[in-house]
Amino acid sequence: MTLDSASLVELSSEVMGRVSAGVAVVTLIDPEGVLRGMTISSLTPVSSDPPSVLVCIGGKASSRPFFVEEQTFCASVLAADQVPQSMGFAFGSEDPFEVFDWVPAADGTPILSGSTAYLLCEIERVVEHHETAVVLAKVLGGSVHKDESLVYWRKQYFGGLIPAEPEAVGKW
Repeated sequence: MTLDSASLVELSSEVMGRVSAGVAVVTLIDPEGVLRGMTISSLTPVSSDPPSVLVCIGGKASSRPFFVEEQTFCASVLAADQVPQSMGFAFGSEDPFEVFDWVPAADGTPILSGSTAYLLCEIERVVEHHETAVVLAKVLGGSVHKDESLVYWRKQYFGGLIPAEPEAVGKW
């Protein structure tokens, strides 16, 4: 079955809407010392040894120009009660660094307070794919604070997950 471009976009959006995604905020300090951040749902493990992750940054994102090789960033995995942070870093009209609590990492990179966990990363490679930057980064450090991560599925936020089969445990 061959679909036109608009139909493929709609179909892809419908299918991908059924893939649940964790919600994170990526933050960094640009070369001028300005704090930058944005909400993402594309924090993906690439390798466990050495630890590395992938994030995708849309071409229209104001932070996009600062995701370059050797740039450090933090990926804060949002907790179930952090919908305001997700919305604030995605669509807020106010400076989210003034609205939400954060602490600096040793190098000053912002880490959102109250997050489930975070990873400090350094960008190793940026691959342009259409209008999206596919960012590959090595993990420098991080911490786990609690469970109950925020999840996005079918254009809604969810804060509690129930195991489908409690005995089925995978290994990452």
